[in-house]
Amino acid sequence: MKIADLPKQWESGERTPEDGKQEYEVNVTLEDAARLRALAELYPDYSEEELLRDLLNAALSDLPEPGRQK
Repeated sequence: MKIADLPKQWESGERTPEDGKQEYEVNVTLEDAARLRALAELYPDYSEEELLRDLLNAALSDLPEPGRQK
């Protein structure tokens, strides 16, 4: 999934499956926190945590696997 595809996914109500969970605590800038809150207002069916998880998943999926070039 590409980050640009996420709004379409969120609009359709499709959820990313949760195969397992690992909890992380992340500090973000005030600007990023405000942007995340704005996304949560645009997509009220999703929590900020769900939106952040989808964004992180899409970003990591777009990177080459460690040790491999894309």
